[in-house]
Amino acid sequence: MALHWMHLLPVDRYIVRTSTEINEFDRKLITLLYQPLIGAIAHSLYFALASELERDQYTCEETTHKTLMTMMGIPLDKIYEERKKLEAIGLLKVYKKKEEDTVTYLYEIQKPFSPLEFFKDDVLSVYLYNRVGKHRYLQLRDRFTLDKFNKDNFDDTTVSFSDVFTSLHHSEISSHQGELSSTLAIEEGQEIVTHKDHSYKIFEETFDFSMLTAHLSSMINPRKLLTDNVRDTIIRLAFVYRMDPLEMSKVIQDSLLQDDTVDIDVLREKVKNWYRFTHTSEPPALGLRTHPEHLRTIVGRAPTNEEEEMVLHYETASPLTLLESRSDGAKVPVADVKIVETLLLDYKLLPGVANVLIDFVLKMSNMKLPKPLVEKIAGQWARKNVKNVKEAMELAKAEFKDRSQWNQKSDSAQAKGNSVKRQSSNRYVKKDRLPKWLTEEKKDTKGEQDDDLSKLKEELEGKMKQFKSQKEV
Repeated sequence: MALHWMHLLPVDRYIVRTSTEINEFDRKLITLLYQPLIGAIAHSLYFALASELERDQYTCEETTHKTLMTMMGIPLDKIYEERKKLEAIGLLKVYKKKEEDTVTYLYEIQKPFSPLEFFKDDVLSVYLYNRVGKHRYLQLRDRFTLDKFNKDNFDDTTVSFSDVFTSLHHSEISSHQGELSSTLAIEEGQEIVTHKDHSYKIFEETFDFSMLTAHLSSMINPRKLLTDNVRDTIIRLAFVYRMDPLEMSKVIQDSLLQDDTVDIDVLREKVKNWYRFTHTSEPPALGLRTHPEHLRTIVGRAPTNEEEEMVLHYETASPLTLLESRSDGAKVPVADVKIVETLLLDYKLLPGVANVLIDFVLKMSNMKLPKPLVEKIAGQWARKNVKNVKEAMELAKAEFKDRSQWNQKSDSAQAKGNSVKRQSSNRYVKKDRLPKWLTEEKKDTKGEQDDDLSKLKEELEGKMKQFKSQKEV
């Protein structure tokens, strides 16, 4: 069960506000460029909040989240999860105020990036390419592209402001000085509608700049090199292409200009070339981070047994990291990366739940990840709305138990017709190395079966003795 109630309740109130106008062009940008990344529900939530603002109004009246639930026809936990996508991608800012028993949220709607900003962004452009494919990506970019116009044979004859308008005489200004000052001044507590610069956040803590500078040449001045713009670009590139500081330091030194500054465009191109050479020609896939902290069960304490250690591992590792660990650090195949992306984006499974599913299928399928089986189980878990790792592990145990019973029946049927095949099948089963948390249920079931057999045996022996005694008499 989701723990959204720890953060959001139906009675919690909210106000929608914007400091700029969301026009038709913005709506087209969000639908064509952002919707493939955030999904249809988050897209609908954005415009549901925007619809609260009447024409030429920038703040709505306060209302409750119950109203939003009714309007969208979805539960509050879904609204909470989709809202976080809007926050993460830079389309919504959220502020919270608590007064006694009343909680009020301020939802500040943000304009989308301009087409130029979006397609030049190191993160969003790559993920859009991965999500929609090359052909659709080029179609979308072409919709916002115009041909450059050669102005070399034209003279700029645009008049200046001073060519048309004249300034007031000093006497005219002085006569209205007091009125002018008070009128032009913006009252305290108010602001003029504007198009604020905004972006989404990728925290600097995700990249170790101290290690980066340690690997740079001693001839390079890090303070001069790592400007705010360069640092932000490094963080984004490292996040998208999963580069460590050592690899990034090599690419940076190949991108230096003569004055020891970084050419941002060259740096981007070098990073892409490094990724293609090191990994694959496919663009990086969009993946969520680790399991949400408010849905974890092992928090602030050490695990007490082996099963809790596995729970902690599933909750703190990303699905791609889990796959890498299962192959001793080898590169994850592109097909498997796509499967992970499908679990997270199409089936909306949380990372920890996806980890349990992936590990379960790997163990049951001889370390293969068959897509039909993965999607079949993912569909079931999505319908059951599985949100935490322990619940996913219980479902995996139940699935393992069902499959084991089916295999036992199948083996028995085969044994009647062909004992050689049965023996071969048994030898194969013995080679499977399954995790203890998965087989615990099997062991318990076997123990119960042994107890039942013992009781049955005792009953039969008692009846045999009774039958013998009656016969003797």
